[in-house]
Amino acid sequence: MKNALRQETREKRQSLSPDLYAKKSAAIREKLENLPQFKTAKKIMAYVSTGEEVDTHELIKNAFKKGQTVYIPKIDRNELKIIPVRSWEVLEPGTFSILEPMMNGASEEANPEDLDLILVPGIAFDKRGHRIGHGRGFYDRTLKNTKAFKIGLAFEEQIVDEIPNEEHDVPMDLIITDNSLITPNPLS
Repeated sequence: MKNALRQETREKRQSLSPDLYAKKSAAIREKLENLPQFKTAKKIMAYVSTGEEVDTHELIKNAFKKGQTVYIPKIDRNELKIIPVRSWEVLEPGTFSILEPMMNGASEEANPEDLDLILVPGIAFDKRGHRIGHGRGFYDRTLKNTKAFKIGLAFEEQIVDEIPNEEHDVPMDLIITDNSLITPNPLS
């Protein structure tokens, strides 16, 4: 069932025109940047978006300008490492051709427990806060080890009625779409 939801939601995401994609991403970014949890966060982990995901590039650059410490995931031997970065220029294509921090020995890996807020990518989300990722479990393993506020970023087209969840799945504290802020109720 997860694979069918993954495929269906990817197709919806791919059908967005470039203009609509940009407008929806900007609306999500504005909602996020106005959240008290985001404004007060000192240590933010953010994914660097790829083609169809909610665009995070401007968001990350804005956080640099505001002096927030930004942590970018890096895949190293099947493990997600959390690396602090100070500028966009230290990112280069890495695993899966996603922009990641260059490893020049100067950056130390952060502990998920030290983060204030984590922006979580996903292919689909439900209103209980569950998500479908790319199926490799990188984020699930990291999210288990943190008390950081977890925010899923999604286009409205990525919200589905229900995602079957497994024991290792960690629900989001909030999901931001172009149309709404979804505060999950895991009991619903």
